[in-house]
Amino acid sequence: MNTREMGFDALLARILSELPELSSELRKAARFLVDHPDEVALVSMRVLASRSEVTPTTFVRLARRLGFGDWAALRKPFEDRLRSGKAPFAARADALVMRGSEAIFAESLRTTMANLAVAETVNDSDEIAKACAILEKAQHIRVAGFRSCRAPAHALVYLCRMFRREITLLGGDGGAIEAELAALGKRDAVVAIGFLPYSRELGPVVEAAQRHSVPIVAIADSMAAPIARHADVTLRFSTDSPSFFPSVTAAMAIVEALAATMLARSGTAAAARVRETELELQAFGAYLPE
Repeated sequence: MNTREMGFDALLARILSELPELSSELRKAARFLVDHPDEVALVSMRVLASRSEVTPTTFVRLARRLGFGDWAALRKPFEDRLRSGKAPFAARADALVMRGSEAIFAESLRTTMANLAVAETVNDSDEIAKACAILEKAQHIRVAGFRSCRAPAHALVYLCRMFRREITLLGGDGGAIEAELAALGKRDAVVAIGFLPYSRELGPVVEAAQRHSVPIVAIADSMAAPIARHADVTLRFSTDSPSFFPSVTAAMAIVEALAATMLARSGTAAAARVRETELELQAFGAYLPE
């Protein structure tokens, strides 16, 4: 396709296909384009360079690598997209997060609110419905999340087990993840959760899912994430944080909302299983007396 006629969707597909072959600097710039399309259309190349921590000439080199004559030509599909009214307002996180002289506690809460707002904005109802349909159709759901993403992965398994038994945490038994991946079947589904830098354990999970033709639902910080590039559907979350470590609060919110949506779609039989599970937990003495 002639780059002069290229629309935003075609450009996005080209960027994602080229991503693995780019140098580290070009990859950083490309990721920023994918994740902040509103800003690409609205601010100068110099501002984009500062925000993405690359030089302005990096964006020029990226434009030429993608087949465009210059930066303005690459930027045009982003501008057309914004004019069409289809753009998600992901960039509003910057307006919500007010970094000033306030205490870190208040700043962290503000950032969390912004991350949740972004999660609501960038994950549209069609993508959520598609993720639910994949998981509902699966005979068994395998959930992968490592290191700091272990918490949302564990939460998804715990919540879904309240109304369906066929869901497990990959690597949950202390190291036999290879055997679990070998047992994947075509009627299974994989949920992979991760953010930059991505845990190396996610690589074999995605490779095994592809090898066994198992659909993947990715919960990731970027459409350019390795797990997202091979996923059937991707739900995105922001990791912005004033702390030294990325935040997983929005990822946790997404898995909670996803589990709630799955339950709501499953009907009265699933609600009855929740009641049964709760009664069993009470019978086992799982909770402290009030």
